[in-house]
Amino acid sequence: MRLKQILHTVLAAALLTGSFLLTSCSGTAETDETSGSPDIGGTFAETTEAQLAVPEEEFFLNYKVSPADAGYISGIASQTLLAGEKSTTVEAVASAGYQFVEWSDGTRNAVHRPMSVTESQTVYAIFEQVIDSCPVVYITTEDGKSVESDWRTVGCTISVDNIEKRYIVTEAAADIKCRGNASMGWPKKSYTIRFTESQKLGGLGEGKSKNWVLVSNHCDQSLLRNHAAFWLQRNMDGIEWAPDCRPVDVYLNGDYRGNYMLIEKVTVNEDRINIVNGKENPAVDADFMVELDNYANKAGDNGIVWFTAKSFPYEIRGEDNLTKERCEYIDKWVTDAYVTACDGTEAEIRAVLDIDSLVDTYLVEEIMKNIDCGWSSFFLYRRDGKLYFGPGWDFDLAAGNDARLDNGSYKNIYAGDGRYYFSQQNPWFLRLMEKDWFRVLAAERYMELEEKGIFEGLFTELDRVYETCKESFEHNFEKWPIFGQTINQEPRQIRDLDSVDLHFNYLKEWLGNRIVWLYEEYSSYLS
Repeated sequence: MRLKQILHTVLAAALLTGSFLLTSCSGTAETDETSGSPDIGGTFAETTEAQLAVPEEEFFLNYKVSPADAGYISGIASQTLLAGEKSTTVEAVASAGYQFVEWSDGTRNAVHRPMSVTESQTVYAIFEQVIDSCPVVYITTEDGKSVESDWRTVGCTISVDNIEKRYIVTEAAADIKCRGNASMGWPKKSYTIRFTESQKLGGLGEGKSKNWVLVSNHCDQSLLRNHAAFWLQRNMDGIEWAPDCRPVDVYLNGDYRGNYMLIEKVTVNEDRINIVNGKENPAVDADFMVELDNYANKAGDNGIVWFTAKSFPYEIRGEDNLTKERCEYIDKWVTDAYVTACDGTEAEIRAVLDIDSLVDTYLVEEIMKNIDCGWSSFFLYRRDGKLYFGPGWDFDLAAGNDARLDNGSYKNIYAGDGRYYFSQQNPWFLRLMEKDWFRVLAAERYMELEEKGIFEGLFTELDRVYETCKESFEHNFEKWPIFGQTINQEPRQIRDLDSVDLHFNYLKEWLGNRIVWLYEEYSSYLS
């Protein structure tokens, strides 16, 4: 079982307080090339049947690197092909300090598969320099106005620098406002950004969007709990879409504001939550997205923009011009789906709920032991007659960062155990985890994820981000010297940590222990 090895590695790393170095190696270019060309000249001594045949057409296919010193081609870089003949496989290999982007013919995989050509051509492997520090986001508001409200927007321009060249942004027009609930009382604010023109900001996500979020992570002194949870979600194929994210340094009107997490906002469009909801389809029974949110009353009128289903408040998201009839329709559909989840047979539940997204979303919340999994920021959406779960959002109090939940312990089932009686618990998870078939399904899926190596991948990702952003993290706590303070619900063992190294090691150690503990717990479900 690889999990014991994970824990051993994580605990060993926690003893270190120096930097975490990732090494890379590069080989030497393979120089196998087809040289020369067929002899099509000369004097014919005699005419044969073969010589009277029409010669086959030949094409030259060359693979090259751009910039020239950024890497090399592994395989036959220059190939001579007959019409209809396929090329051989080559691979673009990056030199130290560079990373592969794409081939000039649009191929995104570094391994370029065989292809047929109809003309001689050169295909370039395009590389870019690796940026070994955090990108910088510069926000300049109109007339230097402050940004203090979570409902009044301020016009601004946004630039992004210290980033891969293709993702540099220069003075893009946008509106900005604060975001958050409890976090609105903190001096380091979070922000919502809406651009005038869609952007692929920071290279995140599959497409461009106008809507982005800068999360302050002020009560998470590792600055990485959200990153860990989002990475898990993006690597669980049961969750159709989860936000991509990246740490950045933020300057507002020239004032350094700290290290933030730049995140794709949960919105309805073809590259995020891909449904046709009431914004595009005026029918009352159009598909929808809702958020289970105990702050839903802030959104507007009850019965129009939010509703209560079985005592839990839900806000309708991603739609304008909502009506009472539309709200009543969504209310009834969500209520009926929840009743089915509570009282239905397995077949009835599977007919209404997307089980893959439900199981994977539950496991992310359980792995992170997120106290707020049923309080707010819990998204659901309907498509093709089924309710899909996720993505999860807001993990700053997760992973041992809340003294109210077992004093930060990595032990115990939380998301699926009703013994806590917390108002923050998720009603869907609690009722479904009462069913033996669902418990077994969750346990089997957890074992599958372990076998696929997703947990080793999580620690590799955390090491990568920390190495890149450690200097930025240290700068953040020079701006906000909060080590040792209670910002939200931090347990004593976290308040005792007084460096970014110690907070990083604590998070990795906690996750390592949690992953192993859950493996043993879920194994008991299968025995």
